[in-house]
Amino acid sequence: MGRLPFLQADPSIAPELKTPFHGVHRAVFWQRAIQTLVLGYFILGVVAHWQAKDGFASLIHFGEIFAPARLPELHGMPLTTYPGSGYDGQFYAQLAVAPDVTNPAVEQALDNPLYRARRILLPVVSHGLGAGRPALIIQIYALLNVAAWFVFAWWLHRRTAPHGLGGTLVWACAVLSLGVLDSVQLALTDLPATVLIIGAVVAMERNKHWLAAAALAAAGLTRETSALAAGLFAPQGWQPGRSSFSRFLAGALSLLPLAVWLLYLTRAVPAGNYGVQGNFDWPGAAMVRNLWLCGTTIFSGEPSLRHYFAPLAMIGLGYQSCYVIRHAWKGGSAWARSALPFALLFWILGDSVWGGYWAVARACLPMSVGFFLLIPYDRNLPWRLVLTALCLPHAIYRFWPDFS
Repeated sequence: MGRLPFLQADPSIAPELKTPFHGVHRAVFWQRAIQTLVLGYFILGVVAHWQAKDGFASLIHFGEIFAPARLPELHGMPLTTYPGSGYDGQFYAQLAVAPDVTNPAVEQALDNPLYRARRILLPVVSHGLGAGRPALIIQIYALLNVAAWFVFAWWLHRRTAPHGLGGTLVWACAVLSLGVLDSVQLALTDLPATVLIIGAVVAMERNKHWLAAAALAAAGLTRETSALAAGLFAPQGWQPGRSSFSRFLAGALSLLPLAVWLLYLTRAVPAGNYGVQGNFDWPGAAMVRNLWLCGTTIFSGEPSLRHYFAPLAMIGLGYQSCYVIRHAWKGGSAWARSALPFALLFWILGDSVWGGYWAVARACLPMSVGFFLLIPYDRNLPWRLVLTALCLPHAIYRFWPDFS
């Protein structure tokens, strides 16, 4: 850390300080305090979503508009239903209740069967764990993201703990980041897919190519954009040989299950489209339009919190993107290579994604993870954390339930 030794965990930086609340001991105290506050906030936030009538189903955000089209298995089941259209988790939850994508009732229940059915792994896992019982399946699906959060928090703690207080601050910003918390509080696929990508990179670090391929294949079936992380199989320098061939073959096989599944869906589920309308645009175009909308709304309309925090998210996520691109360009680690495609994706996302800037944070979550893993080694850590945590207050605010 250079100029900021108080962020380090090395006792040699202040050998003369022996009292419990000075130097290194004070840093340890603040580490424990931050970890306790973060864990306490997350657990309380999840518990706050529980309701006596339907457990944790409120995390799924069923919407009134789609209520008439729900699966017959859910009719009469007391489910928290939000005004309007709700959110995407309601469709994946219904796939979990009935994973047969050729079932006419399933096609009717999904807003876009071809698009939703691509992300089949979480629904299938929920269906299996729930033994086919709809009420139990709904609870399991709602809590899969919670389980993914604890896995992510535990793993990241192990990676950042050696960096002392600075590492703990990185950990807190990562586990409370908008992309992470939004995936949990909307029961989506982003965080579980990112955890599987992490598993793939860890396996590559240990030279377990085939385990990495299996993890990335699972990530692709959880969220198809996870296939972008296949760059982690690329060697830092091309050296023809058995190891390079093994990496290439493992990378190709990691994409095969998703490719086969997509091919099957195009034949079995002809209705709908691939859901790409408005998702992509020329680099920076949708971002500029969204910035203009936020500015005009703030100065001449009735702004909400999103209009104030969206420009901050552009700064924070844009900075993360540039940082990851720079490290990958310099020949960075597998983390930088796996995060690079998502750092590039950030710039070409379209109006459909920027319409709710939290969707950008979720779509680029692997980029953010790569960023958080790189910055603990940086001497300018505090300033980089400040830049990337500009919309952290909105993430914390959005996570708390609002049943009004």
